[in-house]
Amino acid sequence: MQTIALFNVPTALEPAAQPRRVPLPLGELPVSSVPAAYDRDHLYSPKANTAAVVDHRPGDQFPPLPPSPSEPKAWYAWWRTEASVPTPDYLGLEPGDVITVVDTGTATVVSTCRFGAVVRYELPPSEWRDKEHAEMYVTARNQFGHWYR
Repeated sequence: MQTIALFNVPTALEPAAQPRRVPLPLGELPVSSVPAAYDRDHLYSPKANTAAVVDHRPGDQFPPLPPSPSEPKAWYAWWRTEASVPTPDYLGLEPGDVITVVDTGTATVVSTCRFGAVVRYELPPSEWRDKEHAEMYVTARNQFGHWYR
């Protein structure tokens, strides 16, 4: 005798899918570990020299980034000790977020630091390239919700 199953009950539970994060509405300053400011509908993290003259929301963990020195050795020290310090987020972006990048298309946030967010995007097919992905920093968002450097 054959029995008919009324319900298809899986024997093992499937891992719950991560809910997709909703992008921050345009015009709203994010709660972030770095300072956040708006200027002409562009969201960015002000540096120390501009934070003194613009309205901004202070960062939860970091003050405005000090200006970079122009001398190469001093710049490298600044980058290593100030700018590339890892953060839990950058202007609301967290690793794993999928965003739109100006002139590039869709990209995935790989990591965040005080300077910006590193995103990875697919390269178009070509017989001359040896990689399928490229990475870049994004540091600001325009009035249309697209990120750029």
